[in-house]
Amino acid sequence: MFQSKIELNNTGKIDAILKGIVLKTYEESLEEKLLLCMECGDVDFYIAYSNNEELQDAINENFEIDECGEIVNIDEHQELMDDLYDYFLIIHKESDLFDFFPAGPYTHGGEIRESDTDMLAPRGLYSAPFEDAIKE
Repeated sequence: MFQSKIELNNTGKIDAILKGIVLKTYEESLEEKLLLCMECGDVDFYIAYSNNEELQDAINENFEIDECGEIVNIDEHQELMDDLYDYFLIIHKESDLFDFFPAGPYTHGGEIRESDTDMLAPRGLYSAPFEDAIKE
């Protein structure tokens, strides 16, 4: 479950939405046989946030809004967003839906190759973080 220094009145709701996004990402990546870059836009909380009104509303429920519709305590909001960014990466890695391939050297096809970034792949689909390392 998500934890933050910011007091939330709907932690469970936010957690469920994020886990739903992770499940949808898994289903799409499994169907398309995709590797996901953890340092690129593939697993980016801010992109997920900007494309999900339910998540935006759930987060904003925790903050006072002024007469112009703007969040009053923007620093606290940003702190929560940073915490959620970190948590979003964690739930991808710990979901049991994905294999995690940290950046580094891998032996594939008899040769040593280097992955420059941390990657995720649908569990059991890839043997290394390279497009040609898909298991048949």
